Amino acid sequence: MSSESAGSPRRRPKDRKQQIVLQSRDMFIELGYPNVTMTALAERVGITAGALYRHFSTKSDLLDAVLRESFACFDRTITETALGPAIDQAIDIVAPHPHVADLWDREVRYAEPGVRRKYLETMLAWAAAFRRVLRAHRGDLDEGNEELLVWAMLSALTCLGTGTIHAKPASRRAEVRAAMLAIAAAPVTPTGETRHTPRTGRIPVSRRERLLLAAATQFATQGYQETSMSDIGAAAEVTGPNLYSYFGSKAELLRAVYERGTHYLWISLDAAFARASTPDQALRLVIESYVEHSREWGSLEVGRSGEREVEADILGAQREYAAEWTALVQEIAPGMEPSAARLRAQIGLKVINDLLRTPHVARYASVDTNLAAVAYGILAAPAS
Repeated sequence: MSSESAGSPRRRPKDRKQQIVLQSRDMFIELGYPNVTMTALAERVGITAGALYRHFSTKSDLLDAVLRESFACFDRTITETALGPAIDQAIDIVAPHPHVADLWDREVRYAEPGVRRKYLETMLAWAAAFRRVLRAHRGDLDEGNEELLVWAMLSALTCLGTGTIHAKPASRRAEVRAAMLAIAAAPVTPTGETRHTPRTGRIPVSRRERLLLAAATQFATQGYQETSMSDIGAAAEVTGPNLYSYFGSKAELLRAVYERGTHYLWISLDAAFARASTPDQALRLVIESYVEHSREWGSLEVGRSGEREVEADILGAQREYAAEWTALVQEIAPGMEPSAARLRAQIGLKVINDLLRTPHVARYASVDTNLAAVAYGILAAPAS
């Protein structure tokens, strides 16, 4: 008979707490923090909910542990002073920990304010290191453009995460490096004045349209999980039974927002193609139209809403749109591998989305022009 008989006490693995942290990290990245329950986490680890609560009393405590474990690699900072070596050093630090980029992109926002601040300060320290390197590399940049290029480089660095770009690690590394070098060399115009961000235009009479616009704004700024139908109704001045007569659920409204945004993108792309006489001109015009779209309508990045069917449909539509960028890159650089061209397109789109959500960068009137130049530099850079 086995020494571990049915009556023998079951011993806990010594690394049980570490297993919980790693499984939680993977579930947060896969499903999104708001969509993960402690019960589901316990099932994934293979323990009871009570056993899980003995290690972590709340899901917030567990997120804190996941972030602390994951961001330990950022205790190292950039010490190189030349551009190329500094980029290589940053990639060497981040590449072995791709989950860090995914957590920073999507999950840090759900941490307690003090915890969030700690990791923001970590990223600010990295930004300061890149700013010093960039300042030594280029003497023509004003303060606003330094900020734009530094945060664009950090955005490209997050593309080492597996949740952003699905490709072999070596391919991701090579294209992220090429993108960061292209960003540092991007031709930018003087930053100029800040612009007023609040909308001052007319509000549509249509209640349905008001709901759609309010939802697009709130999903982009607050997040899907943090936005309620009553929040959207209040912003659109549509309340009571009228609210649900236009959209039966928040998921239905999410689908309508994404579909509207996707139609907007295709109409803009078709108009750009009609005006372009060369692939290079078409790429520039398409990038400009996407920047305008993302600023006015909000990024079409699919978050972790928990609405799996909606997300699957929208991801398919977005891949179809991104394929047009990939095809243009291949026309401009005929020898480039299709996988590399696709990575370039994904990184360019990601940088635009991220920078327009970075208030201290997006507040300048010049950001559209300069961000389009940055994205074009990424896509048109020589093959890595």
